[in-house]
Amino acid sequence: LGTLDFSLLYDQENNALHCTINKAKGLKPMDHNGLADPYVKLHLLPGASKANKLRTKTLRNTLNPTWNETLTYYGITDEDMIRKTLRISVCDEDKFRHNEFIGETRIPLKKLKPNQTKNFNICLEKQLPIDKTEDKSLEERGRILISLKYSSQKQGLLVGIIRCAHLAAMDANGSSAPYVKT
Repeated sequence: LGTLDFSLLYDQENNALHCTINKAKGLKPMDHNGLADPYVKLHLLPGASKANKLRTKTLRNTLNPTWNETLTYYGITDEDMIRKTLRISVCDEDKFRHNEFIGETRIPLKKLKPNQTKNFNICLEKQLPIDKTEDKSLEERGRILISLKYSSQKQGLLVGIIRCAHLAAMDANGSSAPYVKT
């Protein structure tokens, strides 16, 4: 699938995680011309908010892209550094179809020492299953309490939406305008 060269720096004083995406080599061809239009997507796990997702620019027609781009997460605490994992995915941008996944790697942030840049050159892997510790990311989106009842009189399922709690903030102002779809 190829290799990815990047570095990570946790700036403890400014509560920032700097992710410098340098380059990739030998990416899997994704387009009919034998090349790809790669970009890199970052996602902090567990977590569901859009603020957890960052991405590089797309480079066209290459299997050996050089981005030299730094993406920064702000508001990262020492606690985040202990319990969060950075998921780094390389994808192929496609104008006409869905963007395609090429490969990924995951770095537990506890591997980093504060204020020390750590360099990585890692082989990309197929999409990794979410393990039980990362399953908490589902919980972090919030909880919903529902009731289900089958009515033989109405010959239908009655779904009651009772309440939601601990919903992930989805808007820029840190709140949400939630609704329920069934």
